Parts: sequence; C-alpha cells; structure tokens
Amino acid sequence: MSKISISTFVAAVFASGAALAHPEFQSAEPPAGKTSAPPSQIRILFNESVIPQFSGIELKDQSGKKIATGKATVDPSNKKMMIVPLKDQLAPGDYKVQWYAVSDDTHKVKGSYSFGVAQ
Repeated sequence: MSKISISTFVAAVFASGAALAHPEFQSAEPPAGKTSAPPSQIRILFNESVIPQFSGIELKDQSGKKIATGKATVDPSNKKMMIVPLKDQLAPGDYKVQWYAVSDDTHKVKGSYSFGVAQ
C-alpha cells in the first residue's frame, strides 16, 4: 500500500469507530437498586451528551401504573446529565425507570433500572 492509501485506511478505521459510539448509562439518582427518600426528579448520567428533546423516561410503580413526569432537560453545566422532574411526590414502594436517550451523533439507546422509596 502506498502512504496515501494507508493513511486513508487508518482514518476510515478511526472514523468508523467514532460513528459506532453510543451513549452509555453511567449512574442515576435515585441510585439503581437502592432505597431513598422520595425524589423530586430522576437524574441519569451518560458517558456522552444527550439531546433532551429526543430523550426521556417512563416511570412505573410496582403495580405497573405509569407515574407522571415532566419533560427531559440536561444540566446546563453537564450535557451528559439528563434530568426529568416528577410531577407528584412518590409514595413508598418500588419503581422502575425505563429510559431512552439520543446522543449528539443521533444514536438512540434505551434501558431500565429500579429503585425504592422509603416510608
């Protein structure tokens, strides 16, 4: 291979690797698998910036009833932190968060986790 074709090949490999990146769940508040006081919002940290207009959560209680939430936003100082306000205070019990997120490179991912609210 000539120098030009090798450098083109290397550039293509690195470019395709970047194109395969997806936002990954890093942590959440309230924390996954833990019991805490009733939160006023759900905060999920990803490894890259997310677009709030195309990201959000669905929150359900232990019976599967959907809990009302506000629109997703991001922390102005950290675009990797999605914030979703809760419309009402959560009663004691177990909850499941089903989240979805779209990153700046338009990749969409989804996942879920559970947490508890103490009495």
